[in-house]
Amino acid sequence: MSAKSGDKRWESRFGRFVKTYGVKLLASRLNVRSTAVYGWVSGRVSPTSGNALAIRKLAKRRRIALPLEVIYQQFHGARGERRRVPS
Repeated sequence: MSAKSGDKRWESRFGRFVKTYGVKLLASRLNVRSTAVYGWVSGRVSPTSGNALAIRKLAKRRRIALPLEVIYQQFHGARGERRRVPS
């Protein structure tokens, strides 16, 4: 799976961050497989709360505001669900 142009998943705030940061680099920083990151962007699965917090921290280091709601919105938005974000 790649970041194809026109693929709406990559146009979300979270998707743009992952695309800019780099899937392989993000996976490496979080000690997960690239397929996990692609799963998050596709909305098939959501990152664990620990990984979501780490993503937010990595974004902050790049001066990008990426709240947990935005990260989890990718998963819930793909299903049209609304769910409380873990704290």
